[in-house]
Amino acid sequence: MKTDVLALLDQMEEAIATAPSLPVGGRIVASRDLLLDLVDAIRREMPDAVVEADRITRDKARVLSEASDEAERIVDRARDQAEYIVHEHSVLKTAELEAERVLNRAREDAAAITASAEHYARDLFTRLEEEALRLAADIRKAGGQRP
Repeated sequence: MKTDVLALLDQMEEAIATAPSLPVGGRIVASRDLLLDLVDAIRREMPDAVVEADRITRDKARVLSEASDEAERIVDRARDQAEYIVHEHSVLKTAELEAERVLNRAREDAAAITASAEHYARDLFTRLEEEALRLAADIRKAGGQRP
């Protein structure tokens, strides 16, 4: 078969080489039908391996295109996930900082309330002690004066 293809190519070359040329532009006048018939004959004589190679090449291009599209989708999804994780981490970090701030403020408030309550209790105890001493003094005074 290989010789058939080469013979057909030789015939095409001969048809082109012997075709009359136009005076301008290096163009030739050749029989369209003859050239198309030779092209069809070459196609028919092509070895199956060449036809299969052409099909494989087209399939390869399609598979590579699909793989490239899928890779792009995977990268886009990964990028979106990374952005989501960064955002969630940021939200989580902000919430943790806010919780820590609220907790510290609550501790400060609790300490202030405790200190204030202790101060109030000391003052109250001191006044009660003073009042008890005054009452005891009044009782002693009254005990020393009998009616």
